[in-house]
Amino acid sequence: MTAHHARTWLRGPLVAVPTPFRDDFGLDLDGLRANIDAMVVRGVRAGDGVLLVAGAAGEFPALSRDERVAVMTASVEAADGRVPVMTSVQHTDWREVLDLARAAEGAGIAGLQVGATYYYPSSQDDLCRLVESIGRATALPLMIYTTWWAAGLKFDPGYLQRLADMPGVQAVKWSAPTYDEYTDGVAAVADRLAVIDNQAMHVWGHVLGTSGFVTHISNFWPEYPLAIWRALESRDYVAVPGLLRRFKWAWSRWAGTVAEMTGGEGPFIKAAMREAGLASWPPRPPSVEPSAEQLAQLRDLFARADVPRVAAGGVQA
Repeated sequence: MTAHHARTWLRGPLVAVPTPFRDDFGLDLDGLRANIDAMVVRGVRAGDGVLLVAGAAGEFPALSRDERVAVMTASVEAADGRVPVMTSVQHTDWREVLDLARAAEGAGIAGLQVGATYYYPSSQDDLCRLVESIGRATALPLMIYTTWWAAGLKFDPGYLQRLADMPGVQAVKWSAPTYDEYTDGVAAVADRLAVIDNQAMHVWGHVLGTSGFVTHISNFWPEYPLAIWRALESRDYVAVPGLLRRFKWAWSRWAGTVAEMTGGEGPFIKAAMREAGLASWPPRPPSVEPSAEQLAQLRDLFARADVPRVAAGGVQA
């Protein structure tokens, strides 16, 4: 997957994959493999998707170094070359970032999500120094994660172009505080980098040159983000709002209520997977599962959108 520039394979829904835990909160790697295989069987494949494991949705801040590497290895094994697998190497310690980058390359990961070290605010130069270090430590393609809301960095077009000039940088996972900043950023680098929309600007982003978008939904309903992607790729922009209205907009509002109640993305993704008939996995404490009222709201969302459930005989509409 890495023999060519990321723009050739970092395309379609970028699926933020949760990390399964057993009831004792240990890793459930068999569950992870089963989830990945199910997504591939249902259409998440090279050209029509990429998996991002051990990222924020994968609860990486709650994982040890060895657990993150185990998740990488199991994910690559489960994907078996059918879909590219990326991973986050974000950490507070740059030494751990470099160690994770090397481990990811050894595990067969296709590309790395790179963001500023957190807790301490980073400057633009800090991130550049970190990216330069990672580029020396691994030959893997790097995707810059623009966490402007957390790190406080300003990713203006000039800074994006500076990052794009750095060795190894082939992609950016893009969002911005305003519509104009979003537009200017994509326009600045879409001819050089694979730009993944992380702001649900599906149509406008695609018009500007994005090559995919971030989604959680593929974990429990892979066909739905793929339908959105294929409408975008066929330039059927009129159809996209109707597809988003069916489930995505309401899902995002519901997930936002869970995020206000407890930390991380795992709680709402895993609840949706369970509602779809897939494996039931708890988030790691101190995060908790959604409330009974929120789960009832989720069931209503599923019913109104006719989200398919998985049964012993396969997927049921």
